[in-house]
Amino acid sequence: MFNRLKKIMRRPSIAIDLGTANTRIFSSDIGQVMEKPSTVRPSEVSENNSFSDDYITYLNSKISYNPLRGGVIVDIYNAINLLKPLLKETKRGFRQPISLASAPTDTSSKERELLAKAIIEAGASQVAIIPEVWAAAIGSGIDVSSEQAQALIDIGEGVTDLAIIRDGQLIYTAAIRTACSDLQKAVRSAIVSRHKAYICAAEAERLTNTISIILMSESTDPGYITVQGNDIFKGNDVTIDIYEKDIVSAMNPVINRILKMVEFNIKRLPNSVYDEITESGICLSGGGALISGIDNLIKSRINLDVRIASDPTRSVINGEIETLNYWQGHKKWWQNIFWPDL
Repeated sequence: MFNRLKKIMRRPSIAIDLGTANTRIFSSDIGQVMEKPSTVRPSEVSENNSFSDDYITYLNSKISYNPLRGGVIVDIYNAINLLKPLLKETKRGFRQPISLASAPTDTSSKERELLAKAIIEAGASQVAIIPEVWAAAIGSGIDVSSEQAQALIDIGEGVTDLAIIRDGQLIYTAAIRTACSDLQKAVRSAIVSRHKAYICAAEAERLTNTISIILMSESTDPGYITVQGNDIFKGNDVTIDIYEKDIVSAMNPVINRILKMVEFNIKRLPNSVYDEITESGICLSGGGALISGIDNLIKSRINLDVRIASDPTRSVINGEIETLNYWQGHKKWWQNIFWPDL
């Protein structure tokens, strides 16, 4: 009886990966990760009509809110509405949880304060924030305590973050708020403009996965890609054949922005750090790591070995969980976590 009461009265700890596309929460009480899209829908379009399911999804997406853009909160009201039910699901006792969260390395103090405020308003009692790349490195299996420099590129939905870690410290960071969502938006816009058709998120993601074919291939064959979509005027299902070169044209500007950021910052590294990374290579995490051929594309640009994390989409939350487990048992552990001087 006493042990049960003690468990109910204990203050739980949670880890939150509030991403532009998906939000993941881990609770020490539940012991598992909950995940949902980072969208809030105030209403739904009725499905009692002749439109297809994909077109209904399209219409619903038009009246949904995404409280994050570029990896940071831009709509705190809906960020709170997104987090509240998730935090409620993690609650098993009477006390409000203590939260560990993360943010891109280029965030301002104001943006991090907004993140902390949203989490507290959603039901947490305390919030500690660490760099996303630090969590991603730990979650990717990188030895952050190594005396040899380790490099990680986290390509998320809203931001691409690069970090060099050595001896338990972030010794170099750089970020650009261009990532997977920009790739998919570019592809969708190109198809709407040329074919007057809307494609769902899954189709847009599938097309972005053709990077290995269209950017690494030496073939000059224009080729077609068959895509399922919805006519933007009639709402009916359509099947269209798209030139691969049109997808290339749509994606190239986005890909080049990411590659230029990586190349520019790798070249800025001191020779000693660059030599160490030459040995250890670069680890890729985030949803962008799943894009087929992105590792070879980066390798061809910077001439360094590139590998993909074993569970790239969950690298951040997995790293947060490990960090949470490390601090568990430390009295007022959240007071000992500080944002590094980047």
